[in-house]
Amino acid sequence: MRIWSRVRSWARAVVRRARMEREMDAELHFHIEALTEDLVRSGVPRAQALRRARIEFGGIERAKEECRDARGVNHVEGLLQDLRYGARTLRKNPGFTALAILILGLGMGANTAVFSVLHAVLLRPLPYRNPEQLTMLWVTDSRPHNFAVTDGSTSYRDFLEWRRQAHTFEDLAIFYKRGWSVVTLTGEEPEKVQGAFVSANFFALMGVQPFLGHAFAEEDLQRRERVVLLSHGLWQSRFGSSLEAVGHDIYIDGKPWKIVGVMPPQFRFPFLAGNWENHLEGEVQLWAPLTTNPSDEPSPSDPSARFQVIARLNPTVTLRAAQAEMDTIAARLAVQYPDSDKTLGVQVHLLSEYISGEMRRPLLLLSLCVLLVLLIACVNLATLFLARGVTRAREMAVRAAIGATRWRVIRQLLTESVLLAIIGGGVGVLLAGPAVHLIVALSPITVPRLDEARVDPAALTFSSLLALFCGLGFGLAPARRFSAGDPHELLKTGQQITATSTLGMQGLLVGAQFALSLVLLASAGLLIRSFVEVLAIDPGFQPNHILTMRVQFTNPDATPPARMADYYLRAWERLREIPGVQAVGTVGNIFFLEENQNHALRQVEGHPPEPVGSWTPLVWTQTSGDYFRAMAIPLIEGRYFTAQDGPEAPPVAIINQTLAKRYWPGEDPVGKRLKGFDPRGRNDEWVTVVGLVADMRSHGLERVPMAEIYEVQAQRGEGTPNLVVRTSSNPMQLAPTIRSILRSLDKSVIISSITTMQDVLREQTASRRFQAWLMGLFSALALLLAAVGVYGVMHYFVTQRIPEIGVRMAFGASGKDIVSMFMRRAVRFAGPGLAVGLVLALWSASLIKRMLFGVTNTDPLSFLGALSLLILVALSATYFPVRRATRVDPMVALRYE
Repeated sequence: MRIWSRVRSWARAVVRRARMEREMDAELHFHIEALTEDLVRSGVPRAQALRRARIEFGGIERAKEECRDARGVNHVEGLLQDLRYGARTLRKNPGFTALAILILGLGMGANTAVFSVLHAVLLRPLPYRNPEQLTMLWVTDSRPHNFAVTDGSTSYRDFLEWRRQAHTFEDLAIFYKRGWSVVTLTGEEPEKVQGAFVSANFFALMGVQPFLGHAFAEEDLQRRERVVLLSHGLWQSRFGSSLEAVGHDIYIDGKPWKIVGVMPPQFRFPFLAGNWENHLEGEVQLWAPLTTNPSDEPSPSDPSARFQVIARLNPTVTLRAAQAEMDTIAARLAVQYPDSDKTLGVQVHLLSEYISGEMRRPLLLLSLCVLLVLLIACVNLATLFLARGVTRAREMAVRAAIGATRWRVIRQLLTESVLLAIIGGGVGVLLAGPAVHLIVALSPITVPRLDEARVDPAALTFSSLLALFCGLGFGLAPARRFSAGDPHELLKTGQQITATSTLGMQGLLVGAQFALSLVLLASAGLLIRSFVEVLAIDPGFQPNHILTMRVQFTNPDATPPARMADYYLRAWERLREIPGVQAVGTVGNIFFLEENQNHALRQVEGHPPEPVGSWTPLVWTQTSGDYFRAMAIPLIEGRYFTAQDGPEAPPVAIINQTLAKRYWPGEDPVGKRLKGFDPRGRNDEWVTVVGLVADMRSHGLERVPMAEIYEVQAQRGEGTPNLVVRTSSNPMQLAPTIRSILRSLDKSVIISSITTMQDVLREQTASRRFQAWLMGLFSALALLLAAVGVYGVMHYFVTQRIPEIGVRMAFGASGKDIVSMFMRRAVRFAGPGLAVGLVLALWSASLIKRMLFGVTNTDPLSFLGALSLLILVALSATYFPVRRATRVDPMVALRYE
């Protein structure tokens, strides 16, 4: 309360200064009058009593000053005086002020923008009840990768055991998010959205209630009724935010599901992570009970169905205690179920860490980079303040000579720097908004919660505190330096001794700027070179002029293979007639970006079974039409599929080079026979290899090609939903025509994910593009700040030495000699900083080693390029002020003060 009273007193002193002075004056006069009346009553004449009262009471102004000190008003008044004087000083130097505000605005704007992103993705609490108690139970497996559980899921039997034995959790729930759901409404075009199946207690555990309707109950699971909860976005887009949506039916995979509720707009879970098709479709938009999914219905006796588990800690339990209990339970289950649980363990992760996933490290690295930029900006301003302080040395000496204490001088200088930092922070906040939009536009779409990034009150608070610390940081060293000098010496010698005495500190600060800039430039060079290496990779096909989209049937499991084949055949015929279409084909999967398990062919004619230890990733996919020609995948041996490879024809396949080298190294694989890996056991016939094609990087551009087998869709009978169309011009111009034709052939098909193949590949490199762009921008900003710092120091340094330049030129020194002298000085400034920076850059490069591709963390080109660029900047920033000084007439220079 005492502190609050003092704050209120200070506020009144600022807002009601005149009224407070009048009240204080009246009170003091009242006391004097009261003392006078006492003296008059004791027989003293009034005039004499008034004089004695004033003498005994003391001076009114002295009493007022004591009252002001007691109330802290003098501190506020002094601060206001310092602010007013600081503002006048900044206005007198508009060039310096504008440069300082620009430097601070850029540095603080970048930090505020990155903090806004970091706050949205990592720091902002999740929109659930007590989110710090929510955890993910992640299963680990010590078996080899091709046999291990890699997605952290568990069986329903183990989930029931966890729920029964665990006491550190309030409750546990399960969800399943691997399947796509096709949603249609009567009379509207089909739409594909992501769905999730959850246990009945899922929403209660999350602490979220539906916006409309009600959540699932145990009775819904027991009755296996097809009920569903919609996301707020799906409710708005499909039902126009109608309150009557609850109770209506929505068709999923051709079957009616009853809508029982709508979730709040901020509810999002689970967050998707998977291949590029998933990302294009967006977040989960509907939730259904687990028991309504017949393909993965939870059963204690079925270990094949796998589920993700989320749990809520008891309020008094720590994460470490929960982990210890789950370790004990996992050990019990390993003994109880040795066949399935012997190699399994459980890790307890906070839900926030699970959601942020792999983005935590890049975002923290990004935060460190922008902090380095701000540090460079602060060092830059400290350098400029030191150089500018030389011209104010006489002013500081006069202040000290007439009685100002050292603390008073320091306070004045710090007030100016903090005021400048606050203005720069305001400019930074204005720049942060567009910067956040730029970061969101450049970032990969896999970053969770990135759409929540904005300059909110938390970002404003961060910016305000940052401005305060920056102002104190870059103002403290100059303030201490210029308040410590002997005023008499300064008044006698002028500015020359001050300029010389601050030169060492200025050189140290310039070196620090170059050291930090080299760290950023070298790191940016490594990441940019990695990005260039990825772009130079041959994907194994020609991605230009390719349009791709997903074409699915409403209920693919119930669609007869003959109907699929007939639709594809009619679609090819119609699409080939479009002017500009060169080839059309379909494929089951274009890319396999998930971690693929190691497999082997069931049997290869003339070869013994392949040892498990030599297994590598192997995938099968089905194609139809002119898929290989549409993708422009080179044919090396044999032939492509033809119309004769129908359902009744002998089974045939096309393989890639990696598979051929694996099973038939140095041989022609065409004509060889194999039996495939089919977990359902339906394909036990010999399959003849009829073609060998070049490797395609379907596993990702940064991974080596994996073994791949292509089958004919007509022989396998499965859907090939990815349509590929090669055109002679811009493929997106033909997208509306192609979509219209496909819909006219069958209005029940769902068409989605319409994009170009170049955009697909661009999305695969989005993470590296994000890193390269931002690191490039921040390093360019650091380079600009380093250049400004050197220029500012050399400009002030040269200005102070103009008389010396005049003397040298009067004795015959040429402009070239003067320039050379100052260039050597600039190299002495930057050299030690570059040496230290090189060591720091090598250390920082080792930290990002895992983020590099195609280059080592000691890549000479990146380091030499960064060094050369900084040396060029140092020499260029020195040359211009020195060259201008050499053009001054020597006689004018000798008279310069």
